[in-house]
Amino acid sequence: MSTTLRTAASVGGSAAIIGASLLFDGSVAQAAPFDGTDPIATGCSNTARVARQADLVNGVTGAHHGTVQLYYSSACRTVWAKVITDEPGCQPGIDFCGDAVVHRLSDGAELRCITPAGSSSCYTRQLNDANVTSLAAATADSGPYTYFGKTAAF
Repeated sequence: MSTTLRTAASVGGSAAIIGASLLFDGSVAQAAPFDGTDPIATGCSNTARVARQADLVNGVTGAHHGTVQLYYSSACRTVWAKVITDEPGCQPGIDFCGDAVVHRLSDGAELRCITPAGSSSCYTRQLNDANVTSLAAATADSGPYTYFGKTAAF
């Protein structure tokens, strides 16, 4: 291969590498390892804030029965959902239970939690939220009524 051809190939290869690096956002790679992990165990909850919140409402009666929250960690660039029902504690088989889902809009990835017996809340594991948007949704059941809430995207 001639020196000119070798130089052109080298410059072209370098340009391709530089171009590819401009398309890749390293923040996504940094946050991706947190997908599916517990925000408390990882320490991501230390920089968390409630990014969006919505009431759980019965579609027929309009009654309020709890809250769904979408949390965002600025250090980890992750999100997770939390449901807080107005019940004293989940009673499986008798109702008074709830669940929450965090949903990433870019690819449809979802994680869910179910309120455990004796508790009135649960939170999901976390999803990468670097350069994408997500939302939280939740349901609660209190005997004859079901309540639903969904946050705006963040």
